Amino acid sequence: MSSVIRIGVIGCGRILNAHLRGFRILQENGFGDCFRITALCARMREDALRFRTRGEGPGPRPPPVEAPGDPLNAPHAYISDLHPDQDTAVFTDYREMLERGPVDAVCILTGHDTHHTIAIDAMRAGRHTIVEKPMAISVRAARRMCETASETNTVLSVAENVNFTPAVRASRWAVKEGLIGDVQMVYRGAIGFRSHRPDLVAARTPWRQSKLGAGGGVSIDLGVHLFNGVRTICGSVHSVQALWRILEPVRVLMSDDDSDVADEVRNQVDDAFFSNFRLANGAIGHMAVARSARGTQIGVPGGTNVFGSTGALSDGKIFSGDGTGEDVLQRFRRDATDQERDEAMPGAITDAFALENLDWLRAIRNGSPVRMSGEEGTIDLALSYAILESGLLGREVTLDEMLLGDADGYQRPINAHYGL
Repeated sequence: MSSVIRIGVIGCGRILNAHLRGFRILQENGFGDCFRITALCARMREDALRFRTRGEGPGPRPPPVEAPGDPLNAPHAYISDLHPDQDTAVFTDYREMLERGPVDAVCILTGHDTHHTIAIDAMRAGRHTIVEKPMAISVRAARRMCETASETNTVLSVAENVNFTPAVRASRWAVKEGLIGDVQMVYRGAIGFRSHRPDLVAARTPWRQSKLGAGGGVSIDLGVHLFNGVRTICGSVHSVQALWRILEPVRVLMSDDDSDVADEVRNQVDDAFFSNFRLANGAIGHMAVARSARGTQIGVPGGTNVFGSTGALSDGKIFSGDGTGEDVLQRFRRDATDQERDEAMPGAITDAFALENLDWLRAIRNGSPVRMSGEEGTIDLALSYAILESGLLGREVTLDEMLLGDADGYQRPINAHYGL
């Protein structure tokens, strides 16, 4: 492989904009010589052309606007903005891209249901792979991906932006340095995304309402983010006990201007869960999320609140025993070692999508360990599915049970459908 890693993107949905923004930031900060995005693949050719060359394909899709800062709302971008001298290849079949496309590695941004199939095929074809979160349609599918990466000696990474968010890395450092004492409790929650329409199709993508398409609802789509943040900051999670519900059995897809209902979609996945969990060190935690809620939106202030024996982390601040707060990222920048700062923000880059892709590219180029490995992504997915499995079983479910497949009643029909 040449020193320039040729990347093929498989799946041209809204999240591609956030990745293109990240790649542009890498270019602007001196890392542009290690990659080129040389190919796009989408089932419909016009979806790929939407991102290839400015002014060529259909216009940008309307943003889902569930939350203003959601990466799905990133401004529309084009490959031609990154590589103006290049005629980017376009494919409608990823197998054809793998067979004759000018690619050394692939970035998989498709729906959850195809992550494992495409990733396994890509790695068997010798292509290094990064896959959007959640890693796979089931824990068993994720484990198959990890086994294939080991068998083929290819780099497998999971695009989990929470893990690369500088404030999260700074919070991890603060806990490691003992600045809040021993972790005792973790608390996080958000109820209601759009109070005037709690029955909206999630992110304007109907497949997110299908059990065979998405696996689960908020437990999976957001659970992997939440558990990754908890694990990154506080350490291993031992077990989960939860309740979940489908509150809106029918969801609506709005027109592009949000003026009319364009379609109705049967909802097969959870849109609310309440979860308690235990950390390996004995600390306790709670997280609750509901996409369906009328009236006032309620969010637990402070994001991922971590309470320790001598202090706390909340809202990007570190609090000492006397209650005074200091910006945790500023503290990290001031007191961490040069090596710790460079590991968290190489080149002083702070965009999480840029950082996750740089970590993957460095692993391919230099053979360095990838931070968000397939194994890490599998753990996040297993803990998220533990919400659903626990709800069915009516008891606490351990991470070990999830990884071994001993608690899989919810996932069993998914695995059967995909021959896993």
